[in-house]
Amino acid sequence: MFSPTKDAGPRTDSEAPHWDGPTRRQFIRAIVSGGVWIVVAKIVSQVSQIAMFFLAARMLSPAEFGLFAFVSAIAMLLVVIAEGGWAEFMMKSRDSGDCFDQVATISLCSGGIFTIVGLIGTTVFYALTANVAQSWLLALLSCWMLPAALTATFDGVLVASGRLHQRALVRVVGEVVGLLTAVALLHLDAHASALAAAKIVCQFVLLTGSMIVTMRLPRLRLTAPVFVEVVTFSRQIVGNRLVVFLGSYSGTLVVGSFLGVADAGFYRAAERVVSVVSELMGEPARSLSWVVFRRAHGQPGASARSIGHAGVRFLLILFAIAAPMYLGLAQVCEPVVRLLLGDAWMPAASIIPFLCVRQLLLSPGYINEASLSVIDRIRYRLPVTVLNVAVSLAAVVVFARFGLRELAIVQCFTAAFALATCIGLQSKIAKVDWVEISKGVILLILPASIMMIATVMVVHNLSGDMSWRVGLFLQITTGALTYATALMALVGLSRRLRWLTLE
Repeated sequence: MFSPTKDAGPRTDSEAPHWDGPTRRQFIRAIVSGGVWIVVAKIVSQVSQIAMFFLAARMLSPAEFGLFAFVSAIAMLLVVIAEGGWAEFMMKSRDSGDCFDQVATISLCSGGIFTIVGLIGTTVFYALTANVAQSWLLALLSCWMLPAALTATFDGVLVASGRLHQRALVRVVGEVVGLLTAVALLHLDAHASALAAAKIVCQFVLLTGSMIVTMRLPRLRLTAPVFVEVVTFSRQIVGNRLVVFLGSYSGTLVVGSFLGVADAGFYRAAERVVSVVSELMGEPARSLSWVVFRRAHGQPGASARSIGHAGVRFLLILFAIAAPMYLGLAQVCEPVVRLLLGDAWMPAASIIPFLCVRQLLLSPGYINEASLSVIDRIRYRLPVTVLNVAVSLAAVVVFARFGLRELAIVQCFTAAFALATCIGLQSKIAKVDWVEISKGVILLILPASIMMIATVMVVHNLSGDMSWRVGLFLQITTGALTYATALMALVGLSRRLRWLTLE
């Protein structure tokens, strides 16, 4: 109904807008400026979340932090449903006042319903346990649903109207205010509730800022045709997001259910330490993969083989960067946990190496969206993703009761299964030559990684009398230098002997 392509016929060349030089340059400047602001907002968001996590880990006990991780994961599940794809619907629809009012009405209803459900659940929980602290945490997170759902609608309006600069500024302010709120409340001994209150404050800043920028307030209005269209669209968005959510948070939820909130805290802390590396790599890898594969597909006479060749080069570079980061973190995990979290969190260090291996095995999946989208084969991705998440979730449910270490080991096997399905998908659909990738990994990356691991082990043994901070610094620097030197030497040798056919 509000889709811009539904009522409009195909546009002829005579009807197409004329792009003169100044107009084109203005458009490009707007795109570049918007992209820069998006990157800035993303960096501020990541830094703020990481800072909040490490601050909370330092000031809360593992049990308190685990309780927040477990309860907030459940709240996040409800937020994913409450947001319902309202932003994406606004992005694809005409930016008319009637469309905004009706989608905002739906978002208010969904957010209100889930807030009421959360408060009712809180009341029942308090009646059964009489635990004031935990009940207060549940109540605070329940109040997160309504502003989050309505903010999604305003977010869609800002993107659809091209106001990326204003949207980024609002997000930066919201993240900074949320972080300052968490710092203040944690110093006032608000415990885990400080983190929940910070989320709510951040969300209200986002909502208020979006209202100010758009200069509009929703009017309650809803018609049956629009409701049906929005709900039909929402099912697709929510379905995909729930799959991703279950893959990301299943470990925390299941560990909290079987082993208790303290172990959930250790598990989430280990995941968060590893995710510092994965987020540092993941976002740039996904963005750059779009640039690489669009360029390969757009060349004259390009075919699926062009995409496959670009995929081989991209994945070898990705493995060359990911291997030392994950394997290096696995070797120095104990001093890293002591430095970032403190001695109370040392049980988390025992599972970090396995989570590093898991993330290294999952890293080729970063290119799936771009490599399949440019050749119009993205429909093959969802079934594979659902299969991998189902296998991972089943393994988590079965093995979580045996302990954190056992669960982390099993997740390495589920990641290996996901890698196998990823290889099959990329080989058959995107024509990525995984035989060539395997040769590159075995001949170049694996020897350099082994030399790095050996060097770090030697430095660790020789730095026994030094401060652990000095030892950590020496391990990181010598390991990085060894890996870089060995890899460059092997790449040069490979070019001379023509081990690989990438040139």
